[in-house]
Amino acid sequence: MSDENQTKSFSDIGDEDLDELYLYEAYREGVHRLHSSEYLFDFKTGKYHAFSVARTTPGFWAADGKIVDAVPVFLSKFEKDDPYRALVQKHLDEEWLKENLADGHLEEFDYCRKIDGVDRWFRMALTAVRMQAGEDVRYVVVATTDITDLISERERMSEELTITNARLKREMSILRAFKNIYFISFSIDINSELVHIIEAPEDYKEFIEKVNGDLRQSVQMMSQNLVAPEYAEGYAKFLEPRDIDKRLPYSNLISYDFFTKTGMWCRCHLIVGSKDRNNKIDFAICAIQNITEEKEKEIRLRQALAEANEKK
Repeated sequence: MSDENQTKSFSDIGDEDLDELYLYEAYREGVHRLHSSEYLFDFKTGKYHAFSVARTTPGFWAADGKIVDAVPVFLSKFEKDDPYRALVQKHLDEEWLKENLADGHLEEFDYCRKIDGVDRWFRMALTAVRMQAGEDVRYVVVATTDITDLISERERMSEELTITNARLKREMSILRAFKNIYFISFSIDINSELVHIIEAPEDYKEFIEKVNGDLRQSVQMMSQNLVAPEYAEGYAKFLEPRDIDKRLPYSNLISYDFFTKTGMWCRCHLIVGSKDRNNKIDFAICAIQNITEEKEKEIRLRQALAEANEKK
């Protein structure tokens, strides 16, 4: 063919043909990058055709395009007692392939193999191909992908999850212990003057929800329903957010004892949660505990001391 005819023949190729060619080449390049190796098994000949060879095992397979007896060579790279050897052998068995792979069906499994003394993880994908409708499946495409980095990342994430779960269990234990001590506890956003319930009786939770977490309304409700009248003003001043920095200049905790309308002594703790960049308190926790037994002992002790002083 003359140069002129060659040029003419090439110029006769339409844009659509070029687009299909480029798309096919782009697809093949993408597949090669995705998979470590690609092979086609022919049921008729019982042979494998290698499209690409694993980068991690240079010289392991015949060069691209050669027909090779792949399975025995592949299995020889595993120790005889390696459980993954049996797994791979099972999936590459010709009878197994015929029985389990239908047209278009995809079968995947992961296996590990030592390469240069290092464990490398791979995922093998098997899919059957029928060239025409009504024909028996003749080919099986076999592709392996190096997933070592994926497995390492999965193990790292699993380890992090284990650590996180252990930390959460500890925190839940701390929270349960906290709830056992404090029958009412809530966090306070100092700037917005909003509270978030940590633990409280159901009626108190319902009220907080009704007032959308408003701190001052919650303090008013507590003063009216729980705190004895003679302690109501002190309780309200104790939870006043505007001067909290003045009352906690060098400490992270202050307390206020009060008596309730039901005859119970309580201790309210105000704990610094965090401070902003200006070193101003922006988050605190209020926790209330029943100290009736402790307070009654204290009162009896004071009475005993007073009586003893009177007798002197």
